[in-house]
Amino acid sequence: MPQYTYGDIPDDFFTKKYIVISKHLWKLHKNLGYQVFLDMVEQCPDYIYPELKERLEQTINTAKLTFEGKIKDPSRTVSYFLFPPVISVRADLNQGLMKLLYGDSIDTSFVVINDANQEIFMVLNAHSEDGIPVDWWVVEPGDELLNRRHMKLGYKIRDIPKKMKKINKISESVINIFKDIRNERTPQFSNSAYQVGTLWGTAMADILCERSSYESIGTLWDGLMANKYYGLPDYWFMFYPLPSILSMFLNMGRKEWMLKFNGLITQHQLYIQGLEDIALDWLQNHYPEVWDKIFINQMTESGIPMPYLSIEASPPNPKKDKKVYSEELFDWYYPSKEDFFTIEDIGINLGEAVKGVLLDVTHETKRKANKEDVLSVGLGTKTKFLK
Repeated sequence: MPQYTYGDIPDDFFTKKYIVISKHLWKLHKNLGYQVFLDMVEQCPDYIYPELKERLEQTINTAKLTFEGKIKDPSRTVSYFLFPPVISVRADLNQGLMKLLYGDSIDTSFVVINDANQEIFMVLNAHSEDGIPVDWWVVEPGDELLNRRHMKLGYKIRDIPKKMKKINKISESVINIFKDIRNERTPQFSNSAYQVGTLWGTAMADILCERSSYESIGTLWDGLMANKYYGLPDYWFMFYPLPSILSMFLNMGRKEWMLKFNGLITQHQLYIQGLEDIALDWLQNHYPEVWDKIFINQMTESGIPMPYLSIEASPPNPKKDKKVYSEELFDWYYPSKEDFFTIEDIGINLGEAVKGVLLDVTHETKRKANKEDVLSVGLGTKTKFLK
């Protein structure tokens, strides 16, 4: 198996420098070459609509049934958050968190940019009332909506990243267009607030590879602080406008951000993030090497760090160490590897683990997880309670 180097990534690959905070993509590149994750980003539209349809409908149904009191135990049921849809959240906390971050009535657009051609190729929009998701739509790469032009700038939506370059400027430009589109499609929501999440496809790919809910929240901090803390050219992704509570958390540092955010999504419990059947089928049949090197490896070989280790982790930082790139010092620091655990440690088979596992362990648990810690298996309305 070849070992690819940082130098094998072309210099004109727009987000090359961000590999330093892309733990899973760096591993993929070392073993398979950077083209594999670029291909995943480019090919994901083939499955992304049915996958997002399944994810969002599950999120909406879980929220609705929780609100109606029809979920058996919301404190042991986890689904994905409405915005961003890569973060898992307990059903009993979803509505409150949505309102805390975004208010009573909000439209949210998740805007993904292709790293290779710097074009917007996917938009996911959702609307929430009183913290409950009520409506959504997806724009795929071939959709004519991406050819709509900005009234003042004259740029097509898909071409805005090539013209504006900086993510905050991109976000500011697209939010003005999306507000008009929202007002046309759903005029009843025309007075609602609007939030945009703009990200590079590699950022989406890396966070989707992560199985630990704690580590995913850490990745959010890394991407939002990519320029300020790591000295990278820009944000890897951003929320626009940034909710004030998130701004406050960011400025507290990576550890405090993780503690506070994980408290909001699971009350500090660790969730091994589940995948929907469509995503599993796509990965296993189209990218078996990725499935093996990243997903199976995390759960059965290298293991998942306990929360107390995740909050103390340090990604490589080129702002502090100028040799990071030249000597490929891309390994992440953890205080110990002894309390990384596998699904064997918790008595769960692979078929169950890939659907999601909620564990009764937190950052205060200073040991490996075990079978007694398993609270439930599954995602949303398909959750099975084991304790």
